[in-house]
Amino acid sequence: MRYLAVIAALAMLAAGCHRNEQALRHYGTGYMALEAGKIQEALKEFESAVQFDDTLAVAHANIGDIYRQQGDLEKAIKPYQAAVAAKPYEFIYHYRLGRVYQALDRDKDAASTYENTIGLNPDYVPARVNLGVVYFRLGDLDKAQVNCEKATELDPKHAFAWSNLGAVYDAQGDSYRAIAAYLKSVSLDAGQGPVHMNLGTAYLRQGRLDKAFEELKLAAQMDPDSPVVRKRLAFVLSRQKKYGAAIEQLQVALEKFPKDWECRNSLAAIYMIYYLRHPEQDHLRQQALEEWHQSLEASPDQPSVREQIQRWSKPVAEGAAPATETPAGLAEPAPPLKPKAEAPPAEKKPAPAEMPKP
Repeated sequence: MRYLAVIAALAMLAAGCHRNEQALRHYGTGYMALEAGKIQEALKEFESAVQFDDTLAVAHANIGDIYRQQGDLEKAIKPYQAAVAAKPYEFIYHYRLGRVYQALDRDKDAASTYENTIGLNPDYVPARVNLGVVYFRLGDLDKAQVNCEKATELDPKHAFAWSNLGAVYDAQGDSYRAIAAYLKSVSLDAGQGPVHMNLGTAYLRQGRLDKAFEELKLAAQMDPDSPVVRKRLAFVLSRQKKYGAAIEQLQVALEKFPKDWECRNSLAAIYMIYYLRHPEQDHLRQQALEEWHQSLEASPDQPSVREQIQRWSKPVAEGAAPATETPAGLAEPAPPLKPKAEAPPAEKKPAPAEMPKP
């Protein structure tokens, strides 16, 4: 009986080794297919590999990578979870899973997964950056600040780690520290249109209109089709009493996005401000009314716009004193754009798993 038990144990060990060898063979074939750009063939081989050895974490991770790169994020979750289960102390698998959760707006899951990542590797900058973004989106600005500051400490030349930190300070109402962080970011990478927009908006909140205009103009040059930039430029120009230039900015935006009701409200408000200073030019009032009506067509649920239409449906009485009321609708400086997520590190083909020791 003892002899039979030994034989059975050896047979099981041999079968296990055989399955492991089969898993590695499929993994190696999949790796070569991936190198050759044969994605579907690679996927099939990696799936065969994990059928033979469910603990082959690198094969699970490759399956997740393929699904993620194909945009099938939901399908990427289980392979990444399997990779984490097989190698729970490998931080990169936690990070990749966190990226998928974040892309799916599962921010609480992403935060938990990124916390696991930095628990294993506290100095991993991409996880710090993304954890800051996720906490920002969750409204936990204190934790967002901690992680964004840590990211800039670990990598002082990381341009959008600085811009993210600026967005956090901005959201906390600290425009001075926000401006310093934004300036650091654009000093490292001047071609960031959204950061120039956030910087211009922070200057606007401080009443530094010339600086705000300078930065927003740069943002508009980098992203000429952005209605957000155009609206903020129009706000600055209206504050500078350059109403004609403000109208031009909004008209450019509406050529591209004719159903942008906020833009139409801003344009109507500027027409009315202009009209109240020049009540003899009644066409300005009529243009404002036309813009408000088009705004309602795009977004009917706007009681304040209906009130404006009723309020200004008739011209100002001849000889009346200029109105001091500012028509509603002119867009106030908006919150900063959301921080930017760190992209995954450049994809590298993983090295084949080690052969089992004899």
